[in-house]
Amino acid sequence: MLVDRVRRYYLLEDMNCAESLIYAANDEYDLGIDHTGLKTMAGFGGGMGIETTCCGALSGAIAAISVRFTSTKAHENPEVKELCKAFLERFAEKHGEINCAPLKDLYRNERFRCLPVVELAAAELERIMGEMQERD
Repeated sequence: MLVDRVRRYYLLEDMNCAESLIYAANDEYDLGIDHTGLKTMAGFGGGMGIETTCCGALSGAIAAISVRFTSTKAHENPEVKELCKAFLERFAEKHGEINCAPLKDLYRNERFRCLPVVELAAAELERIMGEMQERD
């Protein structure tokens, strides 16, 4: 299950929110992202380090959707844009926000840091991936 994998990366491997999502999704969905590709998400944690942009966990999930559903490039796969939009809109609708700082204010705690946000992002990604698999 994606949520279990993301917990392992976040808590045991001490990865940031974006890394945790992409590594877990790569394992769960056999995305085929190599080590160099996985490392590209490192800079997206903490809302790209400035906390005023999209949460890193959400960025990691968007990256996973992009890898899974893009054949060659975005303009040839308009469905990717719609999937990403749906993911972010559903997350915002359920949790009130997509940006890092407000999500930290709502969910972060000293013991587990932003694990609740990472789990929520993983659950929403799992739902989107499941819906798409059912359509195939």
